[in-house]
Amino acid sequence: MDREKLEAYHRENVRLIGILLAIWFAVSYVGAIIAKPLSTMKIFGFPMHYWVSAQLSVITFVVLIFLYAYLMNKLDQKYGVEE
Repeated sequence: MDREKLEAYHRENVRLIGILLAIWFAVSYVGAIIAKPLSTMKIFGFPMHYWVSAQLSVITFVVLIFLYAYLMNKLDQKYGVEE
């Protein structure tokens, strides 16, 4: 693989990681702030907004892992570096 193609592959990979991390950040932190009105309700002693944010963050993270694997397979095929 020539250097230019390798750099393009790396650039796309870093861009993909950045996008997925931004999504995870938005769901994890911004979601908790938006759900703040739910703080009056409690689940196992924790405010509802904390519970919803924690569960949504974990679910989002797992979905993003599978999405990253799928998109990286596509990227690998595009640049001819698939296994």
